[in-house]
Amino acid sequence: MADADKRDDGWTGSFKRPWVNPPMENSVGATRGAWKWAMVVIAAAVVVIIVVLALVASDVVPRIWGYALIPIALVTAFVARLLTVFKTGAEDKGD
Repeated sequence: MADADKRDDGWTGSFKRPWVNPPMENSVGATRGAWKWAMVVIAAAVVVIIVVLALVASDVVPRIWGYALIPIALVTAFVARLLTVFKTGAEDKGD
């Protein structure tokens, strides 16, 4: 218990308003490396999937396009989760 009290995590924010923190010393992992570009591609794929499904629902595009997007949506969700897990692991290691 005494060791936990002596440990300094570098946080200098307010305990009354913990959501108002000073700027971080290091950049957040979301803005470093190729991870952000992979997430941009995934976000673009999600937007395309939503637009095509809206077009299918309004009978502008044949229904087969909606069925064709199911595996693409599943792979997109899996890749987003996988990238997040790997990025979290890398951030925990300090890479």
